[in-house]
Amino acid sequence: MSALQWILVAIVAGAIEIFSAGFWFLWLALSAVLVAAGVSFKWLPSLEAQLLTFAFFTLIFIIFTRPLVLKFIKTNDTISNVNALIGQHGIVISKIAPLQYGQVKVNGEIWTAASDELIEPDKRIQVTGIDGVKLVVKSASPQE
Repeated sequence: MSALQWILVAIVAGAIEIFSAGFWFLWLALSAVLVAAGVSFKWLPSLEAQLLTFAFFTLIFIIFTRPLVLKFIKTNDTISNVNALIGQHGIVISKIAPLQYGQVKVNGEIWTAASDELIEPDKRIQVTGIDGVKLVVKSASPQE
């Protein structure tokens, strides 16, 4: 392949990286630029040498530099699925007993809940886990 073709590979990988922002294609683009430089200086005359160099630099970049970049790039990811309920508090609507499901209200939503202890209606609970579509809860003290 020519240096121009490797530059095109780098541009395509860079464009994909811009839209995905996962820091995978960035390393492909940088490796393609390095291979393009090697081809233009006639250091990599054969396609096999070019592909091996491309694979080598890509692996080195992904293994050694991607974790560093991800550490410095802080994302403000917020948990937006049902796991966000873990640790939340709510109120028991219908009695919960071992081996008997009840209902709780957490964040304005009513959920089926299970517990290893007897919890009467109008008592505070804390969500400790998720089991399928049911919340696993425990009694919460009034201070919590």
